[in-house]
Amino acid sequence: MSAAETVLLKLLEKIFKSNKNGEIQLTALNSGGANYTSALYSATVPSNGTKPLKLFAKVANVNGKLRELMNVRCMFETEQLVYSELAKIYDDIQEKHSIAPEYRFIFPKFYGGDPTEGEETVVLEDLTESGYSLYSRFKAIDWEHIAIAVEHLARFHALSFAFAKEDPDKFAEVVEKVKYKLPKNGDDPERKETWIKMVTAAAQVAKDEHKEKIAGFLLREIPQEELFKFKFPLSTPVLCHGDYRISNLMYKRENGVLKTIVVDYQTLHPACPAFDLLYLEFMGTDEQFRAKNHERLLDHYFSELTSALERLGVDVNDVYSRETFDKELKEMLPVALRSASFILPLVLVEAKNAPKLASSNGLEDFALSPTQLFAERYSGLISDCVKWGAI
Repeated sequence: MSAAETVLLKLLEKIFKSNKNGEIQLTALNSGGANYTSALYSATVPSNGTKPLKLFAKVANVNGKLRELMNVRCMFETEQLVYSELAKIYDDIQEKHSIAPEYRFIFPKFYGGDPTEGEETVVLEDLTESGYSLYSRFKAIDWEHIAIAVEHLARFHALSFAFAKEDPDKFAEVVEKVKYKLPKNGDDPERKETWIKMVTAAAQVAKDEHKEKIAGFLLREIPQEELFKFKFPLSTPVLCHGDYRISNLMYKRENGVLKTIVVDYQTLHPACPAFDLLYLEFMGTDEQFRAKNHERLLDHYFSELTSALERLGVDVNDVYSRETFDKELKEMLPVALRSASFILPLVLVEAKNAPKLASSNGLEDFALSPTQLFAERYSGLISDCVKWGAI
């Protein structure tokens, strides 16, 4: 039994201490390169006379220097806070305003977790048992799937605005707990070297007419505050997902209707709503999709945010007007492009080439060679950002 399995079994036995119906079964899962911080498991908990309970669990699986650099402990503490505190707060807000089931933001059921250093664990319901599955991270998102993803993102942001309005003191307390802290060793030579390798590789995939422009944009010396600008709000702090991409949504059809549920809240932090939206678009769409749907996507988000806020008794013009939204989109476009230069290779990496953080002790494994798919996607993003005047 691996160390991660021992940790998980100990927690499950604590959660289900009254269970005397048989041995808990664990099955290791392969993320296919979509998860870097955790060892993933399916757990089956026997029950007396009823269907066994199926669970999903993740156990921290980053060691050495990377654990500190990635702030793994904070990531798991944040996720447990979301499931144990924020989910209840948001449920109460939705109940207070009698939000209809079809408009509610739903979290996966949380069974428990362990914040112990080196044994960080989260245990949730197994959504595959309810018919949910992942959309391929290698496939460009179609309108149907991204539209419902945007609807849920708008509801998630709307709940943050409502939370801030209804309980400002508690909101401020949560914001303080999950706000991003700039790395103390921002000038770390290894960090800088890895960054240069990643953005140099990204710049090389640009179309010939854009190579000089993108190289100047990505390779110029920038302060750490600018590099991590996407981690902070531009105006009103909003609790954002922070990693809102297709791999962190699960889908199913029910009576012909597409449904989704959002997962993985390790990177939740107060930031800019516009960036969450751009992140979804930049990490999951191609140039052809954006040519037809970019403006439509922005309009869809703002329309859904307006409606979600109305249902919660908040006027969008009081908290996040279209003028503010458009201004922040414009400011965040170059930030999103820079972020995609080092995040998109990790999103699109083949499983066999994904960094093995459990056995790695440095950042150099993140400097991946560009794949053909990355080259196509990132080259298209560069072209669009040039067209939109972002660089």
